[in-house]
Amino acid sequence: MLKFPIKDITSAGLNVSQDVELSEIGLSQQEVDVRSPLSVNAVLTRVDNTVIADVTVNAEYGYQCARCLEDFARQKSRELHFDFEVASPMDVIDVGEEIRQEMILNIPQRVLCSKDCKGICAGCGANLNIEKCKCQ
Repeated sequence: MLKFPIKDITSAGLNVSQDVELSEIGLSQQEVDVRSPLSVNAVLTRVDNTVIADVTVNAEYGYQCARCLEDFARQKSRELHFDFEVASPMDVIDVGEEIRQEMILNIPQRVLCSKDCKGICAGCGANLNIEKCKCQ
């Protein structure tokens, strides 16, 4: 889990590195196609009544090419920054929920398997990256 007790976060900072499964932050494979555990590195620092979290998330994401419709995977690293205002009844900071929201909001609309993907022939349906067009 990526919940941290506020009492453990000081001005000196708290460094955290762990692998996290999607289900641990409330995500499913249907929401975000991640094909590896999330590798999370976080530095949490307390400044007065604010906790600052600088987080790096690495994972292998699955995509479908927008041109040729082939399934492919790509390693991706994301740098995230969160500020949590510490209120009196709070006793933990949930970084996992913030990561979950960022992952959903940043799903790309259009991804290509390569910048020179040739796509699919509109006539015969051939994947032009693999085979030649069969149209006459």
